[in-house]
Amino acid sequence: MFRGIHLLSIDAKGRIKIPVRHQSQIAKACSGQMVLSIHPDDPCLLLYPLSDWQNLERKIAELPSLNVHSKRLSRKLIGHANECELDKIGRILIPLSHRNHAKFNKKVIFSGQGHGFEIWDENIWAEQIEKLERLSTQVETPQEIQKLSL
Repeated sequence: MFRGIHLLSIDAKGRIKIPVRHQSQIAKACSGQMVLSIHPDDPCLLLYPLSDWQNLERKIAELPSLNVHSKRLSRKLIGHANECELDKIGRILIPLSHRNHAKFNKKVIFSGQGHGFEIWDENIWAEQIEKLERLSTQVETPQEIQKLSL
């Protein structure tokens, strides 16, 4: 499971260095083979170990292919998917098209989300967190979350 938030820099070539604590997990899970794609709804990127990505692709393939929501999801996630591999010092290259989609500047938030990661521009991340805080005060908390014990 990938957890935690990290502030990372993008180098001049568009590479980010995966935090060391996740590099060993990635090496064990997928020998450094990852898939990077755009998020279908948010201005961020998704990064998954190859095996977890393949599971997601299978689930998408099982959806009705003529359904507009299935098409949208497939075209965004799978259509923008790029295989990438950690280089010798633990970096991945983020293609320019993906950096533009997520509006990356120099600093990004690398957020563990269980089976994968979200990668956000630092400023957009802060805006999204504020937006979620505001929305959560306007919408009733679902029963499933109310039952959760921490």
